[in-house]
Amino acid sequence: MYSLLAGIVGPENVSREDFELWCYSRDAGSVFPQLPECVVTPKSKKQVAEVLKVADRYKKPVIPRGAGSSMCGAPVPLKRGIVIDLTGLKRIKIQDEGGLFVRAEAGVIWTEIIEVLKQRGRGIGLEGPWSAPSATVGGSIAVGAICMGTAKYGGLGTQILGLEVALADGSIVKTGSAANPKNEMVMRDCNGADLTGLFIGSHGTLGIITEVSLKTYPLHQAEAYYAYSFESLEDAAKAVYGLAKDEIAFDCRMFVYPVPEEIGGRAGVVYMLKGSTSQVQELGEKSKKIMRLAHGKNIPKFGEQYYKGRFTARVKAFGEAGPGWLEVAGYIPILRYPDIAKEIINFWEKREEEAKKLNVKWSLGALLETHSINIPVAIFCNEVKREAWQRINNYWHELAELMYEGGVSPYWIGHISSHIVKRWGSYYQLYKRIKKTLDPDNTLNPGML
Repeated sequence: MYSLLAGIVGPENVSREDFELWCYSRDAGSVFPQLPECVVTPKSKKQVAEVLKVADRYKKPVIPRGAGSSMCGAPVPLKRGIVIDLTGLKRIKIQDEGGLFVRAEAGVIWTEIIEVLKQRGRGIGLEGPWSAPSATVGGSIAVGAICMGTAKYGGLGTQILGLEVALADGSIVKTGSAANPKNEMVMRDCNGADLTGLFIGSHGTLGIITEVSLKTYPLHQAEAYYAYSFESLEDAAKAVYGLAKDEIAFDCRMFVYPVPEEIGGRAGVVYMLKGSTSQVQELGEKSKKIMRLAHGKNIPKFGEQYYKGRFTARVKAFGEAGPGWLEVAGYIPILRYPDIAKEIINFWEKREEEAKKLNVKWSLGALLETHSINIPVAIFCNEVKREAWQRINNYWHELAELMYEGGVSPYWIGHISSHIVKRWGSYYQLYKRIKKTLDPDNTLNPGML
């Protein structure tokens, strides 16, 4: 098998050396590392398909991987097998002369797309996840990553016009308008069922995304940034609800624990506006009124500081808190946020002494996604301290259970939800039937479901 893989991608692009296998044994989170049998780095979509054919012949597990910046363990090879490193797929193509669409292969970094379009006076709706300077488009779509700009545009699916996907047997499918070989990926809602949505957030369990087509927009003229402090979770949630109801913010985040010292209070809300100069001014005035009605206190300069450092702030914060972190997150209606947040806070209050002894830290916040809110809870510890590491894994699963029972729908299907997905009833059974049809030998990222 190894010689066949080397024949497809070249011996320099396949490895089974331990030091390289360790590099592919985990993602940015703290899911326990698992070594693959080998790592393959194809340089074309055709090579991806050929690698899958070899894996299908030998019934070997295949785990697709982008930059590994996810936190849910999606690229961790639970059943060993072959890790396909897709960062070698780097081509970007403007689909038409006016630049209304852009096609990018799976290994392209978000900021690379932004720069290419900027030269044409265009941009993308979502700026990619907070790890955009390193995250690949294929990996982000595979885990359904929350991106900067979700307050305005929603999830990744709102920006995707079509996908090219390599299936378990090595066959290729193009979704949406590209199903017609004489057309391109310019429209998703055609040719019957929306197969594009099938692969978004599927964690590589149904197919390997090799290319995506995205909408583009004129570059915005202006940006504005705001930050407010609130003395209650209820007021903060009402403020975020107001921004959502009137469709004001491009991006919006809430801090609950810890609240940055610069903001203070019980909770903090930061948000960003984008558009023409007049639009940003008008939306800014509307947003200020919403904040006043929710009893918010304006915090000058913090919003600008936060958003202008949006691609480095999270790395810095997590670097100081770690090394070693896990996250559990999910969606719920905006005004239900305070009730769930209080349960999470109570969870940590009951474990305060133990967490302090183990030097375990945690954070709680929220991200607006058009009409709903995402609740991320991050847990940090030093992985070298095995007792602490084991304990945060327990906390992780306990919090997932607490949030699920409170009505939160899990953000990832990855390892954090392994004991929850089976309780989705007919939804889970349908997913399994689709999986069985597309991947009858369960070779694509086995163990993820």
